[in-house]
Amino acid sequence: MSSPRSIKMKRVVAAVLFGLVLIQVIPSLAEVINGAPQSDTAVSPEPLVTITPEPSTPSETPIMAPSSSPSPQPRATVIYSEAETATPAPTYAQSQEIRIRMPAKFPVDPRATSVNISPIAIMGGETLLVCMNSDNAILQLAGANEDLLIGGNGTKSLRISGDGGAVNALLNAGRGVRLVATSKINGAIVTTRAATLTAPSIEADLCDGATNFFRSSISAMGLGMDTVKNPVLVK
Repeated sequence: MSSPRSIKMKRVVAAVLFGLVLIQVIPSLAEVINGAPQSDTAVSPEPLVTITPEPSTPSETPIMAPSSSPSPQPRATVIYSEAETATPAPTYAQSQEIRIRMPAKFPVDPRATSVNISPIAIMGGETLLVCMNSDNAILQLAGANEDLLIGGNGTKSLRISGDGGAVNALLNAGRGVRLVATSKINGAIVTTRAATLTAPSIEADLCDGATNFFRSSISAMGLGMDTVKNPVLVK
């Protein structure tokens, strides 16, 4: 049989062991009952983020920055046509067989300041140039013709060019070309030059080079015994 002392020692050892068990078990039970805090090393779940979509806006066209590289230059399309022949300038025709028919003298009243130069007939060639010049009077045409070239009408140098028939008709229109002076017309001289051209022209140089010319003079009528005068009533 065990002695009372050994029994007492066993009880002490059992009590110590029971106390150690309680020391380890009771805290664990308390954590289970009360909910133990999680360890700092535990990975917490990320919170859910709710994304609210923004109202859609019309997209803007991005502005492109100018390119530093040079843009290709447009190339012009060149179409080659046949070379056009330049129209030669009007000049004298090969034939210059021209006849100028008009009075050589025009008698006028000594007090007259104007006279009509008519008739005038210039023959030869289809395209004519007629130049009339006066030293101290102006030359005026009585008509007009849009188909003819006319220069110097109302001056001391009249030039007409175009179809030969139309030129003659204009020179004789009305009572012919009128010669007007600022004073007495007596003593005036009219020089008429004519040439056949390859095309109508009233260039002054062509007038100067015309070889066919005719001069007419204006002279005062003489007073003789046959001159009729108005009767003078003697009181």
